[in-house]
Amino acid sequence: MLVAYGFPRLVITLAHTKSERDAAAAQAGAGYVSATDGPTVPEVPSPSPGPPRGPVPAEPSRPGRAAFRRGAANPNGSTTALRADVLGALGVLKVATADQLQRLLRPGAVSNKAVRQALGDLALHGLVTSDGNTKARHKTWRLEGTAGLEAAGHVLGLPRSDMGSTARGAGRSGAQHAMAVNETVLAFVRGGTGPGAAGGVGEVTDWATEVEFLLPGGRRKVRPDGVWQAPEIGVPVLMVEVDRSTMSPERVAAKFTAYRELFRTKVKSAAPALADEDPADRMVHWWRRSWPGHTRPGYPPIALVVTGAGPVALEGRQQAVADLARDAWGGGWWTIRSDNAGGDGWREYDDAVPVVATTLELLAEHGPLGPVWWRYGRQGRHSLLEALESPDTRAAYNERKKARQEKADQEHQELMKTLACAECGDVPLYRGSERYGSKGRQIWTRRPGGLCWSCHEKEEERREEEREAKAQAQLEAARAANAKLRPCWTCRGSIGGKEGSFLELKEKADPDRLECPKCVSDREQEDLGLLVLPVPSRRELVAALVSTPDDPWWEVRVLHAKLYPARGRRV
Repeated sequence: MLVAYGFPRLVITLAHTKSERDAAAAQAGAGYVSATDGPTVPEVPSPSPGPPRGPVPAEPSRPGRAAFRRGAANPNGSTTALRADVLGALGVLKVATADQLQRLLRPGAVSNKAVRQALGDLALHGLVTSDGNTKARHKTWRLEGTAGLEAAGHVLGLPRSDMGSTARGAGRSGAQHAMAVNETVLAFVRGGTGPGAAGGVGEVTDWATEVEFLLPGGRRKVRPDGVWQAPEIGVPVLMVEVDRSTMSPERVAAKFTAYRELFRTKVKSAAPALADEDPADRMVHWWRRSWPGHTRPGYPPIALVVTGAGPVALEGRQQAVADLARDAWGGGWWTIRSDNAGGDGWREYDDAVPVVATTLELLAEHGPLGPVWWRYGRQGRHSLLEALESPDTRAAYNERKKARQEKADQEHQELMKTLACAECGDVPLYRGSERYGSKGRQIWTRRPGGLCWSCHEKEEERREEEREAKAQAQLEAARAANAKLRPCWTCRGSIGGKEGSFLELKEKADPDRLECPKCVSDREQEDLGLLVLPVPSRRELVAALVSTPDDPWWEVRVLHAKLYPARGRRV
């Protein structure tokens, strides 16, 4: 198969078979000669009008090897594939050195000689040019004019309108910013250079530079240093900002605010699935149509790569930018008061721009998949995919909530085991519960070594029976004891009261008691005053000298006669 891209004054040929290589060599005038076909050499057209020259003898070759002769179209001897790769790389990077192109396109080469040869041949055809040197005295190369942009566009498969500019004059001042951007792209594509560093991701064609986005209103623009697409690893798009520490942190932070304003813009969706929806529901963010496949919350992420200072200064610069741009990347904090989480909550990133930051030195050493990225809002440094995961999300909060609940359940179960019923061994579900028993509604609380509600009810019934039996025995003993005492003075009944009455004494009556409880209560209600027994008569006193009177109240009557004289008393 032969795929050819025709440019003014140059033909770039990609030949895959022997016959295709022979045909391509004849078309480009490269003088390719196969070792198996012999030394036959096609005629080389004359560069000026006139009769054609005769066959040019081939240079002698070693046995078993092919003989090559540099064609007139590409006198430096560069290959078609390398020239195409150089054009494509310059179409993306705009300005680069031969050393950067060699590390990007041919990292296994010993030197950049082959790249310089390709640049020389392309320069002869007016497709690239050099207009300056870097501070390290490396020559800078760029595309030249419309021809160079169109040639690079053919390689990249892009129309001329999407190729941007040729960065004319950038090399005259050393193109310092462009060199830093190129080193960032190199680190992404080729990976880290340190021992055991992670490899790169994708190709240089996954990048785009000098991309301009108009903010609402059409006057202000957002121009990222690079736009990287790697959907194969779950990164539909990543905006890259390279900061050489020449700009104030306030201006760098303002870029993130502009990005958020840009990403907020919505456009009308033409998706058939939304055809029947209301106009407001058919509006979608424009970047979801341009780079589909976003699964993370928030807007497309931004990578900040800082360089141009020492490690301590760069760390402070990243922190300063993070503090100034917190409103753009921080998100909103949400809590659920009923969860009783002690202030714990989560962040909503629907209107936030995820920002990951690193230094160019760390990125070049460890690669984009190494632990070099600091996600604003998280601690430590992580790989790119880990850093792009938003911190403190609702899912993370739910996990913490679940962990807290599981811990609380475990502690509750351990506590409930200590509250197992001492009688039947039942383990309660809760420490306290609402119960209805003989005493009505009550809150029953379990305690270590205690009983469950059923066993408690049984125990209460047993104790109640014991109390009733004890009270009955005490009452029977009191009745028997009171029956032996003198009767009530007023009703002549038992001094303990009527059996079964509410006022019946439950214990043995005092020896000095004169009335039963019922008569005492009646005396108090009728306000009869103190009970004073009648004074013994003279006959009773004389008879008492001979024998003991048969009167149970005799001693009390004699005592009352002494205490309460007969004059003025009510008997």
